[in-house]
Amino acid sequence: MATDIAITTRQWLGAALLGALVPVLPALAQSGAGKAAPAGNAAPAPVAPPPPTTGRIEAGVGAAHLNGADGDWRDVYVRGYVRPAPGTTINAELASQGHFNQRGTLGAVSILQDLSPDWFVMAGVSGGSAEFQYRLRGDVGIYRKWGATRQWVTGLTVMRGLGGDHIHRDTMPSLSVAYYSTDGWIAEGGAMFNRSQPGSVRAARAYGVLTVGQQGHHLWMTRIDHGREAYLPAGAFVGNAPSSVAFTSTEVSTVWRQWLGRDYGYTVGLQYYRNPYYTRAGVTAGVFFDF
Repeated sequence: MATDIAITTRQWLGAALLGALVPVLPALAQSGAGKAAPAGNAAPAPVAPPPPTTGRIEAGVGAAHLNGADGDWRDVYVRGYVRPAPGTTINAELASQGHFNQRGTLGAVSILQDLSPDWFVMAGVSGGSAEFQYRLRGDVGIYRKWGATRQWVTGLTVMRGLGGDHIHRDTMPSLSVAYYSTDGWIAEGGAMFNRSQPGSVRAARAYGVLTVGQQGHHLWMTRIDHGREAYLPAGAFVGNAPSSVAFTSTEVSTVWRQWLGRDYGYTVGLQYYRNPYYTRAGVTAGVFFDF
């Protein structure tokens, strides 16, 4: 249950800590660039941006069909963020997830804090009640903005997680680099290096993300993630391969966020995942309110 859990949790639209940072990292990356960049999945286009928000709340559902493994997915989530003070952002999420014929509750909270115009840090904790979730997970990270306009952002994070089966333990450092264009798009890439116990199984993955649009209007994000996983998720039954180790998988996801008014809108997403044992195709939908 090692890397698959780590990556899936991170990608599940913020279900884990790093995923929950997606709405706020662009604002932090631009905060020292002489622009009042609001939160969102993309930097503002070179027109007058809408006023920055102090928070957001989002609620939604997700469903996925698995081919080759038991237990389709059915999820419900509530997530959001708030900025209680300049340079401080708090993210939180509560989700009920039904995966592999199990249901568990996941809770997560994280904080991002500016240290200077060039540096900011992240710390968070999450935990779940099902075998396929981390029983306890912690994330810490440090980020640096580069260049005269601080449009480049690099990051180093470390994750430690205890599996829901109380057996598997993951340690995963990650490296990332992002470019925030003034033309309304963001490109990001990164690599994750997981070591899972028992067995000291090593697995590395790489990802790329492209986000296009403008905060307050619409945003479109596409992500591809490919690499090696350490173990199949706990509870996943895939016929004659219950203990497969160190296999390769690919996941592609896309999300559309549409504002219907000044401070509310909807989001829809599609995901497709494939490994040697099963495939997963899913959809998510939610509504959000800015304040």
